[in-house]
Amino acid sequence: MTESLLGAAAPAPGALRDWLARVVADPALHARFVNSLARMEYVGVRKMLKARRAEALDLDGLQHLLEEAGHALRLKRAALALNGGAEAGVATFAESDTLAGDAAEAYLQEVDRACEALLAELPAAERAEANYLLSSAAIEVRAQAFYPLYEEVLRAAGGPFSVRAILKDEDRHLAEMRARLAARFGAGAGALLARALEREAAAFARWEAAMAAAAPLTPPRPAGTPR
Repeated sequence: MTESLLGAAAPAPGALRDWLARVVADPALHARFVNSLARMEYVGVRKMLKARRAEALDLDGLQHLLEEAGHALRLKRAALALNGGAEAGVATFAESDTLAGDAAEAYLQEVDRACEALLAELPAAERAEANYLLSSAAIEVRAQAFYPLYEEVLRAAGGPFSVRAILKDEDRHLAEMRARLAARFGAGAGALLARALEREAAAFARWEAAMAAAAPLTPPRPAGTPR
């Protein structure tokens, strides 16, 4: 299997580790990357607020919303700290203040649309809640592949913050989504999630390409530099 730069859910993580080490070693670049992660958490909260109706929102749902918002805030503060406490360069979630932030958001939107298509045969009134479960599960599977390796690179580099608490929350969210998918779709839940993960991998590959272009593993040499 060809190794993915930012890691599919299963392949060997060597290239991802190298890429993360390259980014973590550059505080300004790292700040923009962490700001992209914060943007993704914010977009996730925004999508949950749009998708979840009051009659379907229970205590676990409120907890999920609050925790994802907390992740966005924690990562935003980490981006600012990496940026020396200055807002310039990471003040907002605009493309200029993130590392391929538009592509990161596009990845989430593509996963959402793909899951919506998989659920097209459900009654209209049921689709939003089912899409919340399915798209959340697919993205949480990705988080389980990414965050442990990112934490490993942070620790190796003596990073000033940790994502262990975020990963713990994401692990619990995935367990909740799997349980709710099983309750809603029964024996077909596993196959449905597998189809969603296939589409998620394709969407991720496009975000991956944007990330690699924004921060090449080997930075380009300045003009006139001897090879």
